[in-house]
Amino acid sequence: MNRCEVWDHHAFKKVFLMMRIALIFMLVCVFESFALDSYTQSSKISITQQNAQLEEILMQIESQTMYRFAYNRSELDLTRKYSLNTNGADIREALQDLFKDGSVNYTIMDRQVVLSPGNVKGGVAQDLKITGKVKSRSGEPLPGVTIVVKGTTKGTITDIDGVYSLPDVPANATLLFSFMGMEPQEVLVGGRTVIDVVMQEGTIGLEEVVAVGYGSVKKTNLTTAQVSVSTEQMEKTVNTTMEQAIQGRAAGVYVTQNSGQPGGGMSMVIRGVSTINGSTEPLYVIDGLQVEGSSVSYGNTSSSNPLAGINPSDIEDVQILQGPSATAVYGSRATNGVVIITTKRGKRGTADIAYNFSYSVQMTPQHLDVMNLREYAQMVKEFHAIAGGTTPEEFLDPSILGEGTNWQEELFKNAPMQKHQLSVSGAGEFSTYYISGEMLNQEGVAIGSEFKRYNLRINTSQEPRKWLHLSETANFRQIREALTTTSEGVISNALQNTPQVPVRNIDGSWGGFETKEGSNQYAPVNPIAIASLRTNENVRRELNGGFSLNADIVKGLVFRTSVNGSYNTQNAIYFNPKMKIGWYVNDRASFSDFTSVSTFYSWEQQLTYDRKFGDHSLDATVLHEYKEGTWKQNTGYREGFLTNDILDLNAGDEATSVASGGSNSWAMESYMFRLRYDYDERYILQGSIRGDGSSNFGANNRWGYFPAGSVAWRISNESWFNIPFMNELKFRFETGLTGNSGWGSGIYSPMQTTATEWGTGFSPSKIANPDLKWEETLTNNIGFNIHLFDNRIQIEGDLYEKKTKNLIFDASQPGFMGGSGNGGAGPPTVNSGEIKNRGWAFSLTSTNIQTHNFRWDMNFNISGVNTKVESLNSELGFFDRTSWWMNNWTQRTAVGQSPWMFMGYKYDGLFQSVDEIYNSVIPTDSNGNRLDISEDGVWVGDVKYKNVGGEDGAEGVVDVNDRTYIGNPWPKFFGGFTNNFAFKGFDLSVLITFNYGNDIYNYVRMVNSNPSQINLGRNLMADAADYAQIATTEAGDVYIVNADTDLPRISYGPNGNWTRFSSRWVEDGSFVKLKNITLGYTVPKSFLTKVKYIQNCRLAVSAQNLYTLTKYTGYDPEVGSYVGSNASSANQAIGIDTGRYPLTPTYTFNLILNF
Repeated sequence: MNRCEVWDHHAFKKVFLMMRIALIFMLVCVFESFALDSYTQSSKISITQQNAQLEEILMQIESQTMYRFAYNRSELDLTRKYSLNTNGADIREALQDLFKDGSVNYTIMDRQVVLSPGNVKGGVAQDLKITGKVKSRSGEPLPGVTIVVKGTTKGTITDIDGVYSLPDVPANATLLFSFMGMEPQEVLVGGRTVIDVVMQEGTIGLEEVVAVGYGSVKKTNLTTAQVSVSTEQMEKTVNTTMEQAIQGRAAGVYVTQNSGQPGGGMSMVIRGVSTINGSTEPLYVIDGLQVEGSSVSYGNTSSSNPLAGINPSDIEDVQILQGPSATAVYGSRATNGVVIITTKRGKRGTADIAYNFSYSVQMTPQHLDVMNLREYAQMVKEFHAIAGGTTPEEFLDPSILGEGTNWQEELFKNAPMQKHQLSVSGAGEFSTYYISGEMLNQEGVAIGSEFKRYNLRINTSQEPRKWLHLSETANFRQIREALTTTSEGVISNALQNTPQVPVRNIDGSWGGFETKEGSNQYAPVNPIAIASLRTNENVRRELNGGFSLNADIVKGLVFRTSVNGSYNTQNAIYFNPKMKIGWYVNDRASFSDFTSVSTFYSWEQQLTYDRKFGDHSLDATVLHEYKEGTWKQNTGYREGFLTNDILDLNAGDEATSVASGGSNSWAMESYMFRLRYDYDERYILQGSIRGDGSSNFGANNRWGYFPAGSVAWRISNESWFNIPFMNELKFRFETGLTGNSGWGSGIYSPMQTTATEWGTGFSPSKIANPDLKWEETLTNNIGFNIHLFDNRIQIEGDLYEKKTKNLIFDASQPGFMGGSGNGGAGPPTVNSGEIKNRGWAFSLTSTNIQTHNFRWDMNFNISGVNTKVESLNSELGFFDRTSWWMNNWTQRTAVGQSPWMFMGYKYDGLFQSVDEIYNSVIPTDSNGNRLDISEDGVWVGDVKYKNVGGEDGAEGVVDVNDRTYIGNPWPKFFGGFTNNFAFKGFDLSVLITFNYGNDIYNYVRMVNSNPSQINLGRNLMADAADYAQIATTEAGDVYIVNADTDLPRISYGPNGNWTRFSSRWVEDGSFVKLKNITLGYTVPKSFLTKVKYIQNCRLAVSAQNLYTLTKYTGYDPEVGSYVGSNASSANQAIGIDTGRYPLTPTYTFNLILNF
């Protein structure tokens, strides 16, 4: 068991205590906020006064309620006569009636009412009903514009036609009009009853304030590369996870859905791979809570997607920080980029109740073309005719046979998915609230897979004083996953199982070969039986929460403190029951039960000074941050269960019990200073430095320091700039240092517990390295922003170079020193190696057409990155990742190359004649000996490999020295193309994503195209029947009958036709995919007025993964892309399609109702 120095045994108690305090405080704030509003409504006032002095009426109100009035006697005429006639009115109604002439203004603060002189000195002003229409500058109606009476919570929103109606508005009131992306407007009522407003579209996006690390800034004043993802478009498309909503919409962000497994398999890489042994996922900051995208896995159970628990419908804003000036403020956790996610909160105006329902049908994937029973029987017959042996009697005449079992048809089925979400949001006088509950149930298209998610979110805020703002968040979610399909290789077995085996026998038992002998001994076990009988489930429960306090100390100076924490549990069970499937018999059931608990706690204190002095603006931030986390896991295992119906360890044989576990903890303390200055919004400078101290590193390097600086020049704001059609021209430069802790917690843990036959004690887990330190990435970035034609065209481009040094590796160690697994100490963890990324990103956003009834918006983004290893700790200049169970595939990371390149033999066709063999290089066997030229060695129809590392000609050989780079799993460029159309109440969104230049090793086709596999009781691809058929002329010359084939002859000798990892099975993974198309309709308000209570209704139909244009011959080219962290797992294939869960077309109906 590993322990870190800064964590004591009270860690769990401390975290529980902090979480309880935060939760109790949040609930108190919630109830208090409702109590404030409810007291306002529950305090009833009954007064009948005609022409009474104001002071007398105020005293009567105070005597009936707990409200107290505050005013300046020199400003108010307390002897002035007023009339009030109320019976059971609340305070607002009473004051509105009392001061309806506008002579006195009032503000209700908690239980105090502040009075001040009004603008009307005489006469009686009546409350008015205000109506009007809000349009854009082009005359297009704007739905969803918020209109609020200034100083109150009274408000409304415009309907689909831009029309609004607001009753009981004081004649001297001021209306506030606001709409996302447009300039807010204040309009004085002045006694008018019709007020039409034209909102200024020319500044769309220019005045928008976006979130940055530990603050916010006006978007036009950004000095860094940062991408905003439109949450409006996210809501209009149907997405199960947050990453699906981002895919193809953000330049520089490579998002792949690597698995069609329900709820899983998303990967996000920002600006290339910056580490070899650490996670490539970015840091996620969700409402201030920092979450790293690495999943916990155990045995056959893998938590496939750590962010699958976030409900995309709860998201208000997504900012993707890419430039070093933006990311460096997060220091050692920011090398892979930062994604800031802000969830929704209540808004001023009327309360909103929303119901979101969607029902989806996931279609079965297009089947790969494998042999049916007739084709399989014919292949078996031909094999025995060539290789010898006896053809089974039932296969002597294949023409009389039927189709046999279609295993893909048995495994895959159309599967439903449904989602229900109910949210309530709104605001009181001093508080806001957003409460959301969600249930998602996604069945998999493959048997044995399922994903269920339950989500509850509560976001509240209070403003008890004008200088004090409180905010609370709480989120509980539970995820249940069924993972048998992916963990048991069910899909690859379905492709290999023979069509002669039924799913079930006539007697109802599971189908399978009854004897394990001869050719049947390598036959796959019935995949449907395995998926149905074995249990592999994973349940995660996560409780996250936070509290923040913002206090305005003096003008421009704000103090902020926040506490965030999380408590996460995972329970993974794996049950292998007693079963008989043909020859396969498991008569001793086994059960493993894995439980892990992780906690996280952070406390931030931040002081910000933000002031403007004429043309000079200054923004300074000082931050202290403390974080600590723990994890603990335990595993129990037993065998010998008497029944398959009780999944409990206690039901197993106690004599077989095995228990194991572990724990670890870490802590980090940080300080950060940032200074931002701009002159007249023309010249903008920003500099920052962050220091992180971590328990994960050696005593000599606990602290790392990460400076950054940036500058921007808004040329378009210069007085001499005069290009009428260009609204914005800005150039940016930034440089900065960020860090990465490599493998995370525990990389510097010098001790471990060791159990031996002599007892239990402590021993070194590895040789200590007190000089171990952070991986450091220096990034330089230049960029530009151009806005044209009243900002209808917005262009952004960036060039960057990221150079990471001090890569973290385990050093090599002589074998005689032993290792941590056999009583010795493992090699030390060291810093050695460099990797460099050079890339570019470009995006174009435009409003192509905008008329009264029609609008067409477009976004196109494209990015490219070239990753190269500069140096490594290996003396050879490379290291390999291999797997013995997949025909020795090799991926090499070498100096001068991209990481994880495919390493193998160059395929050079088939030998066409014996003469060609004698004049060519000859492969060697597994012992390195040159093969004979014969039917039992190398012969006509065998694979010919290129000799790249030795002597050519008849004396040359093909051996391990002839392996070379045969493919690159990383794309040369990627991107997305989005088009959004709106016509009256209809809207249409189309998203196209694309990749170019990445290679995929089609392992499935390599295995299933081997004609010699037919002797192993396995099925083949249908085109395997086109193997090289050998014949001999009368003159004795051997030749290939079907000379244009690229599949070798039937052979089971040592010639290496199929056992060598070669370029024959490397395919182009480029694709263009119609990723999402959504058609929606918003029901007109005029129709909804006939339906009581419903304020808004939207219906939509959507299709995902509708069509893919690609040369790849597997299920889907996206399935073959890289998954998750590339840390430590030596057998994790990158870009190798081993039969992963395919993506499938999904059709969805969506209904949103607002009440």
